[in-house]
Amino acid sequence: MIGPITSKIRDFLIGRGPATPERVAEAVPELTEVGGAERALLLMRLDPTLERTGNDMWAARGTANTDDSRVRNAVEKFFDGRLGAPLASAVRAVANETSLPEHLVRELLTEQFVVAGTNIFNRRR
Repeated sequence: MIGPITSKIRDFLIGRGPATPERVAEAVPELTEVGGAERALLLMRLDPTLERTGNDMWAARGTANTDDSRVRNAVEKFFDGRLGAPLASAVRAVANETSLPEHLVRELLTEQFVVAGTNIFNRRR
């Protein structure tokens, strides 16, 4: 890895996938000289091409499989050929598919899709 520290961080996250600031600091030797994980975290926060994945890990934007994207992909598979379904059924199916808690799945589904009463529809908000 050659170039500025931010490029090295970006290259590491693109090549390896999501990582914690501590792991990034270990992989980029220049960071250990100037603050380690704290400096890595600062640089990652300032870089618009990187994003937090939700569990104290960072990844190149668009490469992370966040809870939002996992839920969206699972519910789109659930909706395949359907216009809508009972919300409870969708929550249960998506929670089983993603291994996320049902309360989190319900929250993410109601944020992303149209819900009317006890039904969820295959229309994005």
